[in-house]
Amino acid sequence: MALPALGELSRVSVGFMRRWVLSKRDRRRLFARLMDAYPRLSLPGRDCRVEILVAEDFRIYVFDSIPAFIEAGERGLLIPHLKYLLSTGNFEEWLPVVVVDEGAVAPIARGADLMRPGVVEVRGDFPAGAILVIVEGSKGVPLAVHRSLYASRDMIAMSRGRVAESLHHVGDRFWAVAGGL
Repeated sequence: MALPALGELSRVSVGFMRRWVLSKRDRRRLFARLMDAYPRLSLPGRDCRVEILVAEDFRIYVFDSIPAFIEAGERGLLIPHLKYLLSTGNFEEWLPVVVVDEGAVAPIARGADLMRPGVVEVRGDFPAGAILVIVEGSKGVPLAVHRSLYASRDMIAMSRGRVAESLHHVGDRFWAVAGGL
């Protein structure tokens, strides 16, 4: 079954979902994919219960009852879930971070793409297409997960324009599904 493109996800309803514990082999495969995508990620230990929640057009991997990664889109991109980022608190160790000003917080939290004027700080060196965590400036709370449209050095040099596309934000359907876990 092919998954829809990421841009189409907001137009698709959640629909029927199934949930089960991953086998040891599938768990190893998932962890290998995660290490390929996020080499500095600290994976959970052997005693961690890893489940998969499967909907018609996306999958959510759950680590010890915490939604951890979303698999959506045609390329099978593994997107960190905001609830996992909030629960672990160490996301800056393995993901680049973009700090936004107060004026950008509300639009980003509603799912808007990131525009350059809202960027206050870029932490980490990353290429175009990298997964980013968007945080608000005063408390450093994650608001959204985006994919960069430019490398970090190009993003810093820009003065205007769209610099990252939204993949997951507070209140979206991935967040809502996770609320029922």
